[in-house]
Amino acid sequence: MCKGLTTDEAKQLASIAVEASAKRGEKLFDEGAPGDSIIVVLEGKVDIVRSGQSLAQLGEGSVFGEMSLLGEGGKRTATATVADDVKMLKIDAKKFQGLLAKNDLAALKVVTNLAQVMSKRLLAMNDKLIESTKGKKDGLGEFQKILNDWSF
Repeated sequence: MCKGLTTDEAKQLASIAVEASAKRGEKLFDEGAPGDSIIVVLEGKVDIVRSGQSLAQLGEGSVFGEMSLLGEGGKRTATATVADDVKMLKIDAKKFQGLLAKNDLAALKVVTNLAQVMSKRLLAMNDKLIESTKGKKDGLGEFQKILNDWSF
């Protein structure tokens, strides 16, 4: 997430970050809750689950909750629960969006890095979707309808 930041830019980002910790079994947030921050895992592991399905277990250096930085008032799309005691940085979405509104270079670099992370995750999801529908009649039909309805 901080790839390419200078020391001063990293300090600017750190000024809106809060270090926190949580114990195994603690929920960091629930699916459907307001998305108010992004989280960077410094130590430990976090389970990400959506609708009862495990999506990922994220460890040191991982970032999640990124949609809350880029969207306005969105809801969490999954539940995050601590798998192993975790130390983390939480970056408040409103404060980050304030930096973006000022065209802050550090914030713009972070957005670029997050876009790369999200792109890799989307590619992985596409691969899983194709794999899961192989051999099924009209397996991608519903998904294609969703894509056709997208507008920006």
